[in-house]
Amino acid sequence: MPREPGPRDRVPVSEEHRRLGRLLRDARQAAGATTRDVAYYSSGHISNVENGHVMPSSELVYFYVIEFGCDEDLVRRALAQAREVSEERRRSQRIQQRNRHRLAPPLTITPDSPADTIRSGYEVTETEAYYRLDERGVVSEVDIIRVISPLYPGVSLACLTHNYHNDAAGVLTVEAGQGCTIASTREMRFGYLSVIIRLHRELDPRTDDSYAFSYRLKVDSSIPCRPMLRYRARPGRRRYALRVLFTPPALPREVWWFRERDLFETERAAPARPDRLIPDNASGFYFQDFTGVDEFHSGLAWNW
Repeated sequence: MPREPGPRDRVPVSEEHRRLGRLLRDARQAAGATTRDVAYYSSGHISNVENGHVMPSSELVYFYVIEFGCDEDLVRRALAQAREVSEERRRSQRIQQRNRHRLAPPLTITPDSPADTIRSGYEVTETEAYYRLDERGVVSEVDIIRVISPLYPGVSLACLTHNYHNDAAGVLTVEAGQGCTIASTREMRFGYLSVIIRLHRELDPRTDDSYAFSYRLKVDSSIPCRPMLRYRARPGRRRYALRVLFTPPALPREVWWFRERDLFETERAAPARPDRLIPDNASGFYFQDFTGVDEFHSGLAWNW
């Protein structure tokens, strides 16, 4: 009896997609990780990426470089080549997908549904994040406000994913604030915390322009914060507001903002551009608002 076709029987989008996916898969397997260990994404999505069926975001590729030790130079070249042959395809698919989601929910969604399924129901239009660093330079807590817009009727859940750089699992907890409760939490490998938020009411794009909710992220760590706070804006984001309060004696020598399309460019150790330096503040409080952030990586960086 002939067997049913599986994911590996599908033809990759292109040879460039297949080559990129192989680099990612080899790095993940060498690190002893499964497809379920890749934060933010379902196992099925990772399988599609690694088999060349889906174009990965630069954020996902960066995750493989940082967490799995994937060769940065090789994978960046492979990513650029794959983008050259798929940019128009990705754009048209994204438009079709958004239009489809605005008509009706794809299926019944519960707190046990995959994170990317829950995220398909809404867009985050605005985010405000308030970071507090203690006298050791360790992030103690973060208060976050998000404004979302529903894409189909009946949206009542949202998904959050956070980690604390360079620390292990067990250092993060989350508390619900205004407009929501915690439906479930799950800690993944590499210290990532996945949280499902239940909104106080169901949303409907025909009557609701937007909905705001807040939550607090608490950090129990002894490791100082890496000198960068970064936010990746996905399609639909209009505004990102970042506020950081440093506590003496752990005050920064200089602080600057950045806004780049290429995630890897935000990691460059070059000195801050003079036009992006933020004036010194004796109180240790720094802030920056970013607008028009769709598809950009924005944030603050500093020197201790």
